[in-house]
Amino acid sequence: MKKKIYHSLVLGTLSLCTLLIGCTKKPAEQAAESQEQEQAQEQVAETASENAYTDITALTPEGEELSLSEVVGKTDYVLLDFWASWCGPCRRFIPVLKEIYASQPEGHLQILSCSVDQDAMAWRVALQEEQMPWLQMREDEEHPCSDKYGVEYIPFTVLIDREGEIVAVNPEEPELAEILLGE
Repeated sequence: MKKKIYHSLVLGTLSLCTLLIGCTKKPAEQAAESQEQEQAQEQVAETASENAYTDITALTPEGEELSLSEVVGKTDYVLLDFWASWCGPCRRFIPVLKEIYASQPEGHLQILSCSVDQDAMAWRVALQEEQMPWLQMREDEEHPCSDKYGVEYIPFTVLIDREGEIVAVNPEEPELAEILLGE
């Protein structure tokens, strides 16, 4: 009996930690890393050491392909935001992003949100509910964007400057504000 209670407490604590810290990338894909993922992580490590962003392409809500390279360089900064409709911490972060986005002068910050949702309809419903005024795209099997950035949990953000240099990975709100104001 004590073991069952102990196990229940441990599982409850782990579940709570997951909610507080963030969401795992894809619930259905938590198996051991494949060789392809290892290669992608090596590529991210190389890119990070060079401080240059890695281009990704995914589908917009309209079904058109959009590449990060189409966005970088058009504003002073691009905040690449990985999220999902089912991720509580991601959904709670959206109002913070809206506030940051609204506070920036035109041409200073573009946000590009990339959903890791496997369910396209759930993603579309979340987009309708959240009304995010920035660019949106969703990865799929043909466009594995989060793997290229080694995303293991969400929300996950990458701040890229006009020259394509990665300025910060997962910056806290004060750090992000400091970087954006420092320009």
